Order: sequence, then structure tokens, then C-alpha cells
Amino acid sequence: MCLPPSPAPLPLPTALVARHRAVDREIVGSALVDTPRHLDRLTSDIAERGILTPLRLGFNARFATLDGNHRIAVALRLGLASVPVTLHPVPLVPRPDHARTVSARDLTALRRARHHAGGT
Repeated sequence: MCLPPSPAPLPLPTALVARHRAVDREIVGSALVDTPRHLDRLTSDIAERGILTPLRLGFNARFATLDGNHRIAVALRLGLASVPVTLHPVPLVPRPDHARTVSARDLTALRRARHHAGGT
């Protein structure tokens, strides 16, 4: 059984979140959008208004998956120290192909953040 997501977006270190991205959108484009132009527009918007839609980080003791590869690319471009994230515990099976192995240090940080936010 999976726990519910974090009750509200949490500010997490950009570097921690970036370690769990499926791809680096500065290098690998998307089939759905003109990635360079999209990143440029998103950079302008986030520089002006901040990240309005929190990133989604699913995790368990073995892996993590990130929804927000364009936003994390922009956060890195802008040198943001932290990004808003909702944490979603996910089951161990099935493991998505784009999942990244979670280190013990990152797992501790994610669990701590979730606990301090009122999650279990």
C-alpha cells in the first residue's frame, strides 16, 4: 500500500531533485515540443513568476521518478537553490524504465522532508 502524497509542495534542493530526472532537457529534446524554444520561454516565465506548478517526485526505497524535466532544467539554468515539489511514495513494482536509483542519502532527505511536512 502506498502512502498519500505530501500534503503541500515542499521546497527541496534543486540538485537533489535534478539527480532523479529522466533526461537532461538541455541535451535531449522532446518529441512533443520545440525544446530549445520551450526552455527559453519557460526560463523567462519562471524568472519572472517562479515555478507555479510544483514538480512531482515519486519515490520508494529503491528508485525515484520525476515529472518536471523541463522545469528542473530551467531551475538549473537560473541557479535556483530549491524548487517546489510534491512527494509521492510509489510501489516498488513495477519499476518504470525512466526511474533513477535513489541513494541512501537522498532517501533519508526525502523521508525527512515528507515527515516535516506532515506526511508519514
